[in-house]
Amino acid sequence: MDIDSIVHTITSQKNLRENIVIDCGHTTLFSSHDGYSFGIKGEPSPTETLTFKLGVKLYDALKHHNKNVSINLYLSDLIGIKGGNDERRKITQDIQHNKKIAYIPAAYKNILAASEIPLDKVAIHLQSKGNDLFRKIMRRTRSGLELLKSTHPNYIDEVFKKTNSLFLTTEDQGMFSLTTPYLFDTQDEDAYFGGSWWKSNESQIKQSDLENCPMARLKKNPVINLYETGGRVLCPATYGGLLCQYDNSVDHIAIYARADDEFVGEKVYRGVISASLLIENFSRNCAQIIINNEELVEHSFFEKDTIARPDTDSAKFTKQIQDLLNRNNMELI
Repeated sequence: MDIDSIVHTITSQKNLRENIVIDCGHTTLFSSHDGYSFGIKGEPSPTETLTFKLGVKLYDALKHHNKNVSINLYLSDLIGIKGGNDERRKITQDIQHNKKIAYIPAAYKNILAASEIPLDKVAIHLQSKGNDLFRKIMRRTRSGLELLKSTHPNYIDEVFKKTNSLFLTTEDQGMFSLTTPYLFDTQDEDAYFGGSWWKSNESQIKQSDLENCPMARLKKNPVINLYETGGRVLCPATYGGLLCQYDNSVDHIAIYARADDEFVGEKVYRGVISASLLIENFSRNCAQIIINNEELVEHSFFEKDTIARPDTDSAKFTKQIQDLLNRNNMELI
C-alpha cells in the first residue's frame, strides 16, 4: 500500500470543499468499573489503528493544502455499555463539554500527539445516536410513502420524482430497502470485465478487481437493505447515521479496511448512497478509501449530486427491476 499515492489522490480531488471531515473507521467501546476499553480484545485491532493512522496522515496533508480538516472517531456502543442509555447520555455530555480524553484509545492519542493535532479537531460520535437519527429518517420516509400510497393513484411516480428511488420489502414485510438507477449503470464495470458476465450468481468479484471497479459488488446486488422489523438498523443505515450528525457545510472522506470486515466497503458505499437519497437536501461530496487484504486501495468519489441525479422515469425503472425483485423475493412498497 502506497500511502503517499493515497494522499496525492485525495489532495488532487478538486471538488473537495474547504471543510472536510475524515472518518477514520470505527472501534467498539466497552465500559467497566475500571473505565473504558476499546476493541474486541481490549484495544483497537491493527486494522483499526491503520485506518486511524492513515486518517491522520491525510489530515496533515490536507492542512498543507489550506483545508479546514477534522478527524471523526465513530464508537460502536451497542454491546459494551453497562449503564445503558443513562451512561450514553453521560458520554455524550462529556464529549460536548470537551471531556473527550477518556473516549479515545491510547494508541490513537499517541498518533494524534505525534502530529500535534489538538482534541478540538477530533469529533467523537456514538453509533447508537447515529442509528436513532437514521431510524427517524426511515420512519419519516415510510410514513410519507404510505401517505402518497393512500392519496395518489400513481404514487410510485411521485415517490420516484421525490427521491429518485424505489422502496422495497420482502414478502413477509420484514425489510425496508431501496434501489436507485445509479446502481444499474454498469458501463464502467462492463468495460473492465469485458461484458456483463460478472453479474451472474456463479461469478465472484475478487478484492483485486475492486481496485479498478470499487462499485462492482454493489452493482451486482443493487438492493440496499436498511432496516429489519423488530428494530434492527442495518450497517448502511448506521453509516448514514454518522452522516446525519453533520450538515452540508462539510465534505467527507471515509477510510476503512477489509481485514476486519470483508464487506465494509459495500456497507460504507450503501450508507453514502442512502444518506444522499433520504437526508433532506443532502449536498456533500463523499470520498471513500477502502484498503483490501492485499493492501490494494479502492478509491471512489460521489459528487454531491451524483446519486440523486435522475436519468430515467419511474415506469422504465419499475420494469427494469422486475428481475431483481423476483430474484430476491421482494416487492415494491
